[in-house]
Amino acid sequence: MDRNKRFQGQVALVTGAALGIGNAIAHGLAEEGARVLILDISVEDGEEAARAVVDGGGQAAAITMDATDPQQVRETVGEIIDEYGRIDVLVNNVGGNQPTPFLESDEALWRQLLELNLMSTLRFCHAVLPHMIAQQYGRVVNIASIAGIHPWPGSVIYGVAKAGVVSLTRSLAADMASHNIRVNCICPGPTETTLSKLLRQTQPEYVKAIHGMVTLGRLADPQEIAAAVLFLASEESSFVLGECMVVDGGYNMV
Repeated sequence: MDRNKRFQGQVALVTGAALGIGNAIAHGLAEEGARVLILDISVEDGEEAARAVVDGGGQAAAITMDATDPQQVRETVGEIIDEYGRIDVLVNNVGGNQPTPFLESDEALWRQLLELNLMSTLRFCHAVLPHMIAQQYGRVVNIASIAGIHPWPGSVIYGVAKAGVVSLTRSLAADMASHNIRVNCICPGPTETTLSKLLRQTQPEYVKAIHGMVTLGRLADPQEIAAAVLFLASEESSFVLGECMVVDGGYNMV
């Protein structure tokens, strides 16, 4: 296997790929030969991300859509199949958090976080997996969070949603294995993203509490998370199934 072209000729769909971790994943897949479809709700950021991939010698296209809209998910996947004929790699990366003490939260926030972090992943898996079954090949990598397996201050609902992603990953891995489809997930710890920069400004005490628990003493670079995703999406992890790989700089050790 040419490790520099592990995804040559494959079509990879990455949700929430305009910025941060998703953007690093998209670049990594493209650099190794995949045709990458960058799905994001932001027209400008998505198109800029796709241009950056193309300028770097890769293949990419931006698709603007809302991952929390069931109809848009179904229609987008259908359009991708019509145009490209297949989806080999699905990375469910879209997500977000709004740290709020549980007793100060309400059902509107619960629905928002569950839709963005859990239901979007569920919908994309439901829409894409039939096509992977038809081609008898597929690799799904879901982006959960260390918050899904370890308490994260002020993030009860976010943690519940990400724990759901962990459970979904393991259940689907068992269901899909006979179709040559491997489903795994990544549980990132605190990572240097646009959201983390914003939280440092708006909720410095929250950020201090979280970041102070990282044993390595720093945040992850998005490319470090992307490297783990590429491993799980490639044939280098051919005997890895239903795994939730923790990439957290030792946060879970504390």
